[in-house]
Amino acid sequence: MSLEYHEIQYFRQPWIIALIAGVAIITWYSVLMTEPATGPVQILILLAFGVLLPLFFAVLRLETHVSVDGISYRMPPIVRKERIIPWSDLAAADLITIRPIRDCGGWGIRYCRGEGITYIVSGNQVIRFRKISGERVLLGTRQPEEMIQTIKIYFRAD
Repeated sequence: MSLEYHEIQYFRQPWIIALIAGVAIITWYSVLMTEPATGPVQILILLAFGVLLPLFFAVLRLETHVSVDGISYRMPPIVRKERIIPWSDLAAADLITIRPIRDCGGWGIRYCRGEGITYIVSGNQVIRFRKISGERVLLGTRQPEEMIQTIKIYFRAD
């Protein structure tokens, strides 16, 4: 059993890749086939949807780390600064299943009805962290058993 847990999840679902690639291809095609010559508006559209959008999704990820200090997470480039839940601030941690589209409106950083802020890249398995203050943070994971086992090393619910 490991004393630390580290997970990095990328948005690599085939449907997301197809959607982003489709938008980029249509953007490139429409700008390159536009008559007369490409102007500043077309260049901005090309940069936004043909370059920056695919690049954004290529680097967007959820990083989760469980260690002696607590649970840390970030979702760069949106949330670049690491956020930490120290063990002393934690009241409970449990694995739950959510319906991302119905409960939260999709994947990413969302507000999940009745649960709180959710960071989820894919799937429907999340660890729900309840702080002593009452605030809840849900972190998606592809390896729930591993993450829970590492949490149990440091956190004991009373």
